[in-house]
Amino acid sequence: MQTDHQTNQHSNKQSHLLQVVIIYTVTAAIGWWSTQLFDAHVILRAAVADLVMTALIFAVSVYKSNSSTYDAYWSVVPFLLVVWLFFELNGSAWQIWQWATMFMVAAWSWRLTLNWARGWPGWHHEDWRYVNFRSQHGQLFQLTNFFGIHLFPTAIVFVACLGLFNVAAAAVTAPWMMVTGLLIGSVGIALEYVADNQLHAFRQRPNPQAADLLQSGLWGVMRYPNYLGEMLFWWGVALCGVGAGGAWWVLLGALAMMVMFLFATIPMKDKHMLSRYPGFADYYARVPALLPGLGGSAAARSGK
Repeated sequence: MQTDHQTNQHSNKQSHLLQVVIIYTVTAAIGWWSTQLFDAHVILRAAVADLVMTALIFAVSVYKSNSSTYDAYWSVVPFLLVVWLFFELNGSAWQIWQWATMFMVAAWSWRLTLNWARGWPGWHHEDWRYVNFRSQHGQLFQLTNFFGIHLFPTAIVFVACLGLFNVAAAAVTAPWMMVTGLLIGSVGIALEYVADNQLHAFRQRPNPQAADLLQSGLWGVMRYPNYLGEMLFWWGVALCGVGAGGAWWVLLGALAMMVMFLFATIPMKDKHMLSRYPGFADYYARVPALLPGLGGSAAARSGK
């Protein structure tokens, strides 16, 4: 039987999630409206809408004093882009490869968003990285908040989505390239799905100990299987963009994602885990970040 405390927690979370849904729905409506204000290339109009929506979510994060307001934006916006492209670029005439690519993006978006929703405890929680930034940057935090926490990931996701414009408008596609992109992207989604479910089950285990580390399943052979899945997904999207006639530069978004994860996200996460879990240094020494030879640092291996 649930305790009153557990019942209240569940009720509060549902109320907070409803607030997030309303905030994002209003933001999406304003973003859509902003695309209709001027006549320009479809990419420019989408970029302006993305910037407008990011600014709105930033304003809410300041009002709520919680930068995790932005966390769902990463996975929600690509799906909104797919829906918008359907209406803007005659989606009713899309062929099998176009539908397959857009379905892959939609599956990734909904799965990742729902995984965020089930793990988000409510407004009282803020990502540990943002908490650290608040402490470290003091009065300059809002600059970090806008440019680092909000605008930078918006830009990197937008660049990674550029191939979708090629896919949506393509008259001719290269089937072998589309198949390659869809396979790589789908493997990435599956990898994230399994990794996230294993992590969720671990967090829901009975009698958890604060110092416990998940070291089984995918997490026993790589430290960040979810990050590897994320990178594979974006490479899949990029390859589909090339297969739909996109220039080589549509690969830059996937490359930027990889650089971000390898040189920022993973080292930052390793440092945090080292400070929080006594057994993480040993785990790091035994288990590669993604694949053998990739990730980690000398400081982490020495336990410093």
